[in-house]
Amino acid sequence: MPIEITDIERLAQILARSGVDTIEIEEPGLTLKLVVDTAARIAAPATPAAPTTDHFVTAKADVAGHFLAAHPWQDKPFVAPGERIEAGAIVGLVKIGLLYAPVVAPTAGTVDAVIGETGAMVGYGTPIVRIRPFN
Repeated sequence: MPIEITDIERLAQILARSGVDTIEIEEPGLTLKLVVDTAARIAAPATPAAPTTDHFVTAKADVAGHFLAAHPWQDKPFVAPGERIEAGAIVGLVKIGLLYAPVVAPTAGTVDAVIGETGAMVGYGTPIVRIRPFN
């Protein structure tokens, strides 16, 4: 029985709430491994923040695996800070075994920062690229 993307999203949410960082499900012809970032967050003391007009959108990993900023056959990364991109542009890859899943820009804009570190393990929903949308 195939696993639907909504099932994967629900499992990732359960993992995040439970504090468990990894689950692996294996059935004949099907393997699913979810890795969720459960690192402890340190709260900063509350201070009044200056009003800001900065608005960012984040391209996130849709699957768990190892992040690649460039295609394995290319030296140049998919995107760099300051680069203008269109919605749906590939901003990186997540390597899952022998497969590569694209990380796509959810909106058109200018790349503010590449957050993902090449070779790092990422989980479902891990921020990869921060984008400043066109106004």
